Amino acid sequence: MKHRSPALLFPFLLLAGCGGETENACGADTIVASDPWVREAGPGHPMSAAYLSLCNGSETADRLVSVSFSGANAAEIHTTTVDENNVARMRPLENGLSLPVGEAAVLAPGSTHIMLMGLTEEITSDSEPTITLNFENAEPLTLTFEVRSKKDAGHSAH
Repeated sequence: MKHRSPALLFPFLLLAGCGGETENACGADTIVASDPWVREAGPGHPMSAAYLSLCNGSETADRLVSVSFSGANAAEIHTTTVDENNVARMRPLENGLSLPVGEAAVLAPGSTHIMLMGLTEEITSDSEPTITLNFENAEPLTLTFEVRSKKDAGHSAH
């Protein structure tokens, strides 16, 4: 079998991207996940939170409906709100997280996040936790999350 030099293929790859269509903001025609990370949780820490960005590049609105993590008794999509008395409250998103076409949803500390409750295994810098994201329309997406220490992740609890 002959192997072609990547340099010879470059002009053709360049032309392939020059069709009449413009690339969508997500860079793909499916749901794209970026920067998945989870807070470190050592001995005696029963909970942690995970974060990432999702961009829906498909032609259909979608919804993140559930998440699963084998190292916890429960994994849920949560949001944090602050009331008029400046009290933060966390609650599950009963209907999941809306993912409009061509838009990004950022799961971040102090906002929407994945809550991991009743941890059955530690989440440490040498572990590679995987979380599966389940969507209303798209196929499930299983990702390995980077573990960040509390110092590197900030001090917010959620």
